[in-house]
Amino acid sequence: MIIPFTVSRPVIGIVGGVGPFAGLDLNRKIFDNTLTDGTDQDHLEVILYSTGSLVTDRTDWLLYGMSESPAMGLYEALRALSEAGATVAAIACNTAHSIRIMQPLRMMLEQGEVEIELLDMITETGRFIREQFATKHGEPVRVGLLATRGTLETGVYDRLEFESPGGIKVVRPDHNVAAAVHGAIYNRQWGIKARSLPVTGQARGECLRAAEHLTGKELQGMILGCTELPLALAESEISGVRLIDPGQIMARALIAHVAPDKLKPLGEL
Repeated sequence: MIIPFTVSRPVIGIVGGVGPFAGLDLNRKIFDNTLTDGTDQDHLEVILYSTGSLVTDRTDWLLYGMSESPAMGLYEALRALSEAGATVAAIACNTAHSIRIMQPLRMMLEQGEVEIELLDMITETGRFIREQFATKHGEPVRVGLLATRGTLETGVYDRLEFESPGGIKVVRPDHNVAAAVHGAIYNRQWGIKARSLPVTGQARGECLRAAEHLTGKELQGMILGCTELPLALAESEISGVRLIDPGQIMARALIAHVAPDKLKPLGEL
């Protein structure tokens, strides 16, 4: 049972557990991006609901149809957050933003009259790219994408090209490189989900090699399109290519939504 918040200020909700350390990382980034007077009391109210057992694996369901849709567990988590007092929320998982998961989830929230605003990680990332990266000679901004197989093979980030026609071009890694990144995330002995803080040298090495591979494709930026990847790649750039962290972007979007005056300028991070 979640005890409802009794504060008068807006409350941010995080659907965590997808994976667990990704939710924790998003929560930390909210605090990192918040302007305060230096006291505990001046921070924003946040509920992190880590529900790993409730939400089936997004990639397994998208690729193989295993078990029930992750939308079911995500709905229950968002309903619980709403009942606890959260007014706006985010899901700390890129793959969960596949239209095959997100569309039925939003329908369930509407039909269930769940009063919570769910921000969209892909939309917010697209907005960030449009604001932060200048097009060259009318050409689209070329951004690389490192992600799980579920995100890559179901075109989760293809939405950026549709929502920004002519403005963003998503560049994928070669197949063998994409497979190596997926293994670095999911391997049960040394992958990021198995060993998160710190990640293993093997997982970081695979991610670094993949990032270096992508930098050879004439990019302006590179999306870390799995919320576990920033745990392995904490750099701001690799070989001169700026890394784009959707978790960081989502943290800032949540703050801007509930208390825009408390959002740190990007230059102060």
